[in-house]
Amino acid sequence: MVIFDEINDGPGFCLEELAPAELDFVRGLITAQYLDRIGALQHDLVPIARERGIARYHTLPTTFEHGKSWPKAARLLDPKYVTDFARMGFFRRVQAQFGASAAISHGELNWRLVRPNQPGDVGPIHADKWFWDAGYGYGSMPAGFDRFKIWVAVHTEPGANGLCVKPASHRQEWKHHFETKDGVSKPVFDEDPDAIETELLPLAAGGMVMFHDELLHGGVVNRGNTCRVSIELTVLFDRAEAVARAAALRGELALA
Repeated sequence: MVIFDEINDGPGFCLEELAPAELDFVRGLITAQYLDRIGALQHDLVPIARERGIARYHTLPTTFEHGKSWPKAARLLDPKYVTDFARMGFFRRVQAQFGASAAISHGELNWRLVRPNQPGDVGPIHADKWFWDAGYGYGSMPAGFDRFKIWVAVHTEPGANGLCVKPASHRQEWKHHFETKDGVSKPVFDEDPDAIETELLPLAAGGMVMFHDELLHGGVVNRGNTCRVSIELTVLFDRAEAVARAAALRGELALA
């Protein structure tokens, strides 16, 4: 599989997965940060939260407001773990195809927690490029570089929750505008999301999707019985090097 071709000239995404030990490692990192946050919000809940696990967070007798208690800052893993992610099999395969320049953007490893039957826990359909266009704290792209997104299922129930995508949507323009709220400019989709035929990717825990940053995607209301937990990151890469490597890999595959 030529990842570059799947993301750019194919459906706009391709599927990969973590090894079982890698999934266990990621779950451990997220669980540790989750329990620390529970301790800061409601210390007496830590023992029961540890016993039930993050997937059953929604069953805890919480006294705090969920929506205000889990800002992005509380869900970013320490940047020191970027090195561990870069050693994982999926990222070694990315670097083998895109070159050593491929790196995790801004050291961001952002995990999300989505409760069952809570529409407010998922965001609207969008393309990640819109957030870069809005200057959403990402700065400017290095000259000659491009990017794509990776979304990893950490705790999921395939078919009941996860990530939905609109295949090949990165090949056309979609109407959107920007609105400023609390001093931050955010994109707003101007087309009817119900008219967009999206596909729910049936990713089991450890499954991941790599996708173009202009691909329409979004979360879906969690219809499962447990919380959906995912983690995401953006990969920056030297476009010229990636194009050359993709061409070479195509030639190798043609000869195989």
